[in-house]
This record gives sequence, C-alpha cells and structure tokens, in this order.
Amino acid sequence: MAHPKLDPTLPTYVSLSPIQISSIRICTISLLDKNKIRLIGTPPPLTPLLRSAIITCWGTISKESNYAGAHEFKLSGAPFRGQGPDLVRSRRLILGLLYTMARAGWDLVQASDVSRRRQDKDTLFFEYAEPIGGPSSSSGTRSLTGEIGPEGLREVELFAVTFNRTDRIRVISQQSSEAALRMMELIKQAVASQWKYGIQAERDYCGALEIKLQGNPFGARGDQSVYARMMQAQMIANFRAEGFKLYTSIGLGSGEDGRDVESWILRRVNASWH
Repeated sequence: MAHPKLDPTLPTYVSLSPIQISSIRICTISLLDKNKIRLIGTPPPLTPLLRSAIITCWGTISKESNYAGAHEFKLSGAPFRGQGPDLVRSRRLILGLLYTMARAGWDLVQASDVSRRRQDKDTLFFEYAEPIGGPSSSSGTRSLTGEIGPEGLREVELFAVTFNRTDRIRVISQQSSEAALRMMELIKQAVASQWKYGIQAERDYCGALEIKLQGNPFGARGDQSVYARMMQAQMIANFRAEGFKLYTSIGLGSGEDGRDVESWILRRVNASWH
C-alpha cells in the first residue's frame, strides 16, 4: 500500500527525540483538530507501526508531514468530531494507538487536555518501561534507541467502555467477541446490583456491544446521580476482579448529543504492567 508523501511545502526539521533524564524517557501523541495525530518525540521505529494501526482501525491517511520535528498524520474524515458509527471507529483508533505503544514498551502516563485551543483534544504522555531483566538482559530486544524486535513485543489486552447520551453503555474491544461479551456481562452485573431501574434494551451498535438503561444515569440529578456513581464504581471493581485496571480516561470530542464524551480504557494486569 502506498503511503502519503510528506508535505514538501513545510520546512525541514530534525525529528524530535524522546525527553530523557537518566533512564527515564517520555514521548507524546497529540490529538488535534478533527482528524490529526501528531507524534512528538516518539522513536522513529514506532512510526510505521502506528501508521499501520491507524490504517487498520480507522482507514485512509490523507497526508503525512514533518511538523516542527513531529510526525503528523492527517486522517480522512473526522474521527475526533464523528457521529454515529464514527464514534465507535474513533475509539477503536485510540485503542489501536495505545495497544501499539504498549506492545513496544511505552506505557501511558497520562491523557490530558493541555491546550486552550477548543479544537485540540487530549495529549497522551508515554513513558518507556525496560523489559524484564533490564536493557542488558539477553532476552531483551528493544534498545535504548527504540529499535523493536518481534520477541520484545509485550502481551497487551485493552478494551474501551463508553458512556453515550444519558443512558447508554458500550463495550469496544479489539480482542475476541467472547472477551467483549464477558466485559459486558460484568457491566450488566454492576447495573443489576447498583442501578435499580435496570436495562431497557441491548444491541450491537456498529460492532460495539451496547445496553440502554432505564432512566438517565448519565444525566441524573438527586438520588439517581448517587446510584449512577455507585454503578460505575461497581463496574471498576468487577473489571479489577477480572484482572483489568483502568488505564486512562480520554475525551475525544462531541458525541451524539454534542457534548464531550469521556471513554474509559481498561488494560489487563500482567507481568509487564501492573
């Protein structure tokens, strides 16, 4: 597959390296406007892996450029301003980026909105974690320059939980359908124990599992707002008991009702991340 050429009209900059103090290394991925992903300080070997993740999870890349030393992807469409099916696809895109970084040893430190520009979304901050045994380990295949060997890739399992409109919960997973069904079952258990109004409907929504709750837990006031928070706390407890922890919560822009939507990302605890 042919990749978009770098924009020749932009000035040429030296690619930025990760911030490094002793063994600590930090890089970022910024989500911008309605369709831009900017790699800032990410090791160059990650660029083709992230490109592949974008194409797989979202689709066409319309343009690539060097932006002041950062590698920028401009995607076709509007993943960060999407409606309907694009809401699911954009969450799959974020899962793909996080999965690719984690597999290569870059764990998310924080997702944060650090810009006052309305059109900018969250910036994702990553820290590199040495493979078990450290850089001198004979089994380690990732060097301090960011080179990646297939044996050095980590085992990573992620899924997303999104809260849509005022009454809907979706599970988006890149794992097997059985894994997604199990995660939804844990959510339904939390609903049964903490949200007395119950579930009104279930469906497949563009490849995501969705339940529609009775009432409006995510727009609730008074007593219902307390029940809704207890339900969400129960969900986190259920996920934790299943071996998953909350990895981050990311705001990706407007949902169906025009309001900002936070998406939970859960990651399985294992030897490489806890």
